[in-house]
Amino acid sequence: MSENCFESNETVTDAPASIESHDRAERETEEKKALLDLVLALRKSEIQEFLEEKEMTKSGTKQELRARLQEALDEGALLYDQLVDLLDSVAPWGKQHVFLHEGPRTDIQSWKSPEYVLALLKQHGGEELFNARLPLKLPIRLTISSVEHAEDRLCVTAIQRREHSEREPGYDRDEEARNGDRIELRAYRYRPARTLVIFEWDLVANLAMLQITQLQEEDEYEKVAQEFFDKVPWLNHKLFSPVDLRPAILKFHEDEKNGQGEIRSHGVHYLTPRGRRIAAHSPSFRDSVVGEIFLDDAMDRIRRSGSGHIGNFYFLPKVAPGPLTNPLTNDVHVIIVGSKSRINFPTPNTEEVIRYVLHRVRSLSAKTPGSSEHLQAA
Repeated sequence: MSENCFESNETVTDAPASIESHDRAERETEEKKALLDLVLALRKSEIQEFLEEKEMTKSGTKQELRARLQEALDEGALLYDQLVDLLDSVAPWGKQHVFLHEGPRTDIQSWKSPEYVLALLKQHGGEELFNARLPLKLPIRLTISSVEHAEDRLCVTAIQRREHSEREPGYDRDEEARNGDRIELRAYRYRPARTLVIFEWDLVANLAMLQITQLQEEDEYEKVAQEFFDKVPWLNHKLFSPVDLRPAILKFHEDEKNGQGEIRSHGVHYLTPRGRRIAAHSPSFRDSVVGEIFLDDAMDRIRRSGSGHIGNFYFLPKVAPGPLTNPLTNDVHVIIVGSKSRINFPTPNTEEVIRYVLHRVRSLSAKTPGSSEHLQAA
């Protein structure tokens, strides 16, 4: 048996059984409260739709909805597992960053067999994760929690509990130091955050993507991606080539300038061949960068010799640039970080919308030679 690559969520302790049982009960209570907090952090419409499905009253403030959910949980009319199911249905299509990959150039036929994948997991001590549902617990460290397999798709999910801070001005106060200096205290509330990392491999098209729930720190995504891949050595992610998104930034901007755009550019950044950065921004997100002749001409010259660095775009509804039907009903904000081969969805969307936008970005991008180590070097 090879080394176990899957971490346990349990904490080993030498404490007496009674103390350990008490601590475990406290942790479970905290986890359940955290799950309810996460549900209440969803859009109110999503919570109300869930309540309606459970034949519960959906009107009221969020505080009233919390009390109603807690009462149903205490009475057993609602299960915490159902809250997890709700989060699992929403989280993969919420605020996130996505890395796109091309699949291995080697034969992948064996990966289409569930028996092959299950045997591979057994070799690494992770067979209990095969087609498992995501757990109730929120581990402190990033932990592989499920490996789902179908004939046409392999999906590996990791989960981690993090915290994010929110300003609470109501708790701000001023104090005076002993020397008479004025001290201003600004309050923040720390809330639990459920981070999901999902690697999805389309075994028919041989295309893959890595989704990471939005984090507080912009520079954390590459680290989290590497941490995830380190936990699944059996997948051998170095066989997957990252998609170079820089050509897509150029193409979206060029098409918009030529009147054929499917996006409205709020900001476009280019890198010159010698590493200088050139950026243009529109006066508001409702306006396009395109529209002033002298700026358009200058950006054209830069685009012809430079590379796309960042594209701050709004994808538009009722535009059909490709064979797929455009499902957008409103503008969709997307930031393409060409230098990191990463796509940011700063607002929640539906699965249909995100998959469509990713398809359009991929169709105008280019495959990057070499392994996914390119992502770290970019």
